[in-house]
Amino acid sequence: MVKVLHFIDNRRYSLSTISRPLFLMPIKITITCFISLLMASNVSAECRDLDSIKSSNEKALELLPGEVFLPGKVLKKHHPSGIKEVASYIKSQNLYYTVFAHVNADCNATLIKRTNGKY
Repeated sequence: MVKVLHFIDNRRYSLSTISRPLFLMPIKITITCFISLLMASNVSAECRDLDSIKSSNEKALELLPGEVFLPGKVLKKHHPSGIKEVASYIKSQNLYYTVFAHVNADCNATLIKRTNGKY
């Protein structure tokens, strides 16, 4: 039996050296995917929606003493950073306010703005 020689990049290879890396490719891909899944599971921790609404309501009640008259809403989620924009609805005295906050992955709220009070 005659071995066929291949020339790749001006180097001489036999069939056995060319087919060897192809045999190991599925194993390399499986190990790489497994390692990337392990790394990604540690990074993807985020604040749940109900916890972010609760944190936003607490921060809004520090600004405006009163009570929550509607459940809050998660309006937006910034995908790279995981920051959520949450609306809280507060009744203070006779006025109704909407307070907007950013909530990060650790459930720490930062107030952005509030609306003028409405009757």
